[in-house]
Amino acid sequence: MQVTDKLKTYYQHYQELKENGGPEENTELFEAVIELEEDIMSAYGLPPSHTHLQILWQFTEITPLTDEVVEEAQNQLKAAATEHLMAPVKTNLELLQEAKSERMSAFNVLPEIGQPTHDYPIFLFEEMLLKDKATPEAVLQEMESVKELDCYGEVATLLYYHRKTYKRTKIYKTLKPHLQFLDTYLQQLKNIGESENHSSFVSSLIKKEAAEEATTPSVVYPEDTLLPLIGIDPASYAPESILLTDVFEMEEIVYDVDTAVTVTGMLSSGEDTKRVSLGFDLKELVRLFTFYDGQGEQIFALFSNQPENEVQDSPIVINLKDSTGSTFLAYQHYFKVYKPLVLGEDGSHQVIQEEFYLVEEILERTAYDAEQLEISKVSLHGLFQHLKSSYRLYLELRQVGESEKNARNESALENPTTFELARHLFTLDQHGGKIDFE
Repeated sequence: MQVTDKLKTYYQHYQELKENGGPEENTELFEAVIELEEDIMSAYGLPPSHTHLQILWQFTEITPLTDEVVEEAQNQLKAAATEHLMAPVKTNLELLQEAKSERMSAFNVLPEIGQPTHDYPIFLFEEMLLKDKATPEAVLQEMESVKELDCYGEVATLLYYHRKTYKRTKIYKTLKPHLQFLDTYLQQLKNIGESENHSSFVSSLIKKEAAEEATTPSVVYPEDTLLPLIGIDPASYAPESILLTDVFEMEEIVYDVDTAVTVTGMLSSGEDTKRVSLGFDLKELVRLFTFYDGQGEQIFALFSNQPENEVQDSPIVINLKDSTGSTFLAYQHYFKVYKPLVLGEDGSHQVIQEEFYLVEEILERTAYDAEQLEISKVSLHGLFQHLKSSYRLYLELRQVGESEKNARNESALENPTTFELARHLFTLDQHGGKIDFE
């Protein structure tokens, strides 16, 4: 199709799109318009910046469409192309530096440096560059990284659909090592309502959420209504993490090509046992086995020796007792887990009722224990100091004539056990003693 024909088609599509109510009413036609814009810009060697696209938008406002109107649009595009080609050649870094000093629009600059006007590049430009939170060099490097990964959609998905649980997603874990400003981008929503100076992508999200709230009827449920009955919004679901401290005895591992792994086994605490299933990331589970000599190495070899075509055809089922001679005790690790959502029979999202958990983090037991001991020691020291101060206050109140009951109440030592603990701590301190945590 010649450029002249593309201009006429673009004009017709644009009029039809306006008559149908805009992009939201006909996304396919809108995509066709966008594609034609890019094709026409490319034909003239122009980046699809707002400045250049303005020529096309003004072209669509002229009625009726005549050959003279089309010719005038072509002449304007040729003039813009000549001006663009005659301009001094600047590197992408120089363009960003100039954009920062002149406070230019992202919609004019990003196309010039080969970046789409998607959420993440706009965020990098408006929030990190123009607000001087990062150097032009760092912003350019990040833009080049996201372009190389081609992950614009994935990054936006984390923001719009996993804003409270993004750290638990596979997308985040994959992208985080490569994108240094990803956390800053995703945490922008925490500041909504605290400032009116938002970037374009945050402002658009605020408008979207406000529109959704305005059109969503307000329903008041009884306090005893179970949450699974009314459904849960996956975007706002913030599950509570649980630390499994009992030793997990693995019995069976099931996994397939999409790296979803389910491990079934037993949690034992004394004589009590409970059967559970845990969902792991495949790479993290395989790495876990490398910490265990002997049987761990055997299991690691089972994963390494699986033929690729077998993985692709059907899920792999590994019965550890059959494969290695016994179940596997993960005694060197704790597992921080949470309950995922599932679709109920009514189509709403509900917390899974079965004993299945997704593993959020694998913790090395010895290191975690040592860390928790230190935290507990510091906390206990603070509590003991507080109790000693309370007992000192109790003694002062008694000395000025307060009754036993009032003195205990005002010093928050009305509980007999708390009072005795405070008394012994105070006495121990008065006679040069101290609590030994060892």
